[in-house]
Amino acid sequence: MTKQRRRVIVALVVVAAAIVALIAILGPRSNGATIAAFGTVEATEADLGFQIPGRIEQLHVDEGDNVAAGDELAALDGAEVQAQLRAAKAGVTAARARLHELERGFREEEIAQGRAALRAAERRLENARQDADRGTRLYEGGAISRQQDDNLQTALTLAQSERESAEERVRILERGPRREQVEAQRAVVAQGEAVVAQVDAALRNTVIRAPFAGIVTVRHRQVGEIVGAGVPVATIMNPDDRWIRIYVQENLVGRLAIGTPATITADAFPDRRYGGRVVFIASDAEFTPRNVQTTAERVKLVYRVKVQVTDDPSFDLKPGLPADVVLDTSPR
Repeated sequence: MTKQRRRVIVALVVVAAAIVALIAILGPRSNGATIAAFGTVEATEADLGFQIPGRIEQLHVDEGDNVAAGDELAALDGAEVQAQLRAAKAGVTAARARLHELERGFREEEIAQGRAALRAAERRLENARQDADRGTRLYEGGAISRQQDDNLQTALTLAQSERESAEERVRILERGPRREQVEAQRAVVAQGEAVVAQVDAALRNTVIRAPFAGIVTVRHRQVGEIVGAGVPVATIMNPDDRWIRIYVQENLVGRLAIGTPATITADAFPDRRYGGRVVFIASDAEFTPRNVQTTAERVKLVYRVKVQVTDDPSFDLKPGLPADVVLDTSPR
């Protein structure tokens, strides 16, 4: 073999090795029935805080604790809100009592009292009328002055007004409160009930409860700290909702469908295999994210795919762990 021919063979081997290395560097790869890709394990997390500001009075969890959905995680000092709730409930009780009184109408005792006041006003009117008649005769006879006669007429006028007022009062008592008064009082009751509901909601907001079963990953605050509304106090993760986000080239995405099975491996556990399945395929293509190492890969159009972890009871695949995904696209 000539030296020139040997050089050609070596050059071809180097080129072939470079092609293999380039294929290994690029993202998703296909060997016909499978598509291989790389990603990082992610999980659903929730940063939990109070909806109102206050001082943390209780904190029941620490990092690493398992919690069930609905468990109480933390609580604020609720003494002030509880006092507001008691005051609001007392206001509703008073408003309802007043409404009940209006709906029942006036008591018989009140009506009897009004009628008695009317009879007294009628007697005073009769006396005033007699005094005025007698005064007129005395004035005409010159026994009293014009001023005295005018005073007696004024007293008669006042007695007539008092009698009319007493009569109107009896009519009101007998008819009962006006409909507008009852409706207005009902509105007062409804307003008070709304205040009670508002304060009661504020009291419930002094407690943080777990929205789902999971693991406490971060405890941001300590007992006694003053926190504002929305400030994270604890973060919990849902271990049953973990996934790996991968990017599949546009010429391969047509072989995927929701439910496509996947095998997941991680360098941390080289001898183990974990099950997965495709649960999301993006509708729009995008350029490969810039965190991909090669420039050639970044200019490719890819589709974002979400592969959910379905078989990892020991919770080996923790968020942030790099993982390899092999998608089985063979016909089923």
